Amino acid sequence: MKKLAFVFSFLLIAFGSVAVWAEDKTEEAPKKNEVLEAADAFMKDLDERSRRHFSIMYGNYNLIKVVESVRENVEMAVDACGEVNSDMKEPLETRFDEWKAAIKPIMEEADANVGNMILAQEYAEPREIKKFFKLVDKARKDKDKEIEKVPVTSPEACQTLLENMDKTQPEMTRLLKTTLVSLPMVMQQQDQVQKEEEARVAAEKEAAEKEEAEKAEAGEAEKPEGGGE
Repeated sequence: MKKLAFVFSFLLIAFGSVAVWAEDKTEEAPKKNEVLEAADAFMKDLDERSRRHFSIMYGNYNLIKVVESVRENVEMAVDACGEVNSDMKEPLETRFDEWKAAIKPIMEEADANVGNMILAQEYAEPREIKKFFKLVDKARKDKDKEIEKVPVTSPEACQTLLENMDKTQPEMTRLLKTTLVSLPMVMQQQDQVQKEEEARVAAEKEAAEKEEAEKAEAGEAEKPEGGGE
């Protein structure tokens, strides 16, 4: 999970300046974290391998949604910058199209990997995992409603946005590919190796027990009837 946190931090550093976040100042009682509680409940009775599988799957799903949110915020900032600074509209839109094109195949593969991980696991019904993900989506949408996003459109901020897309794209795509694509694949490969090893051990145990049973049966057959000479 450290790698996921690192990628998330990278996204915030790279594009944190594209918007001013004005949160609602209304004081309310602290809300319980329904997603965290649901995740803990989901993993409560799982073994270590299943917990690891679920954590990576949930982490990847969450990061996919973070990247989608960043993409929406950058697009909002690009549009706003283009409206206020007409001379920057074309270079910003062109660069953003290139940025989106670089991210698109990674996100599609990441989505497919999450889907495969849902199907490959045996500790929960797929519909239960999808239900949990819907809760994650709802919590994110509810949080977004509480925050006002105001793009920064000064020439300096818009130039920084353009430069950040240039500077961060190679590293961001590398990190996302490593995290969103490679990590789940490695996890599934490890699971497959472990399952094959467990099947081999079970087969050897079954064969040994069968052999012992056959020996015992043969020994019984060799005993004289009646137990006498």
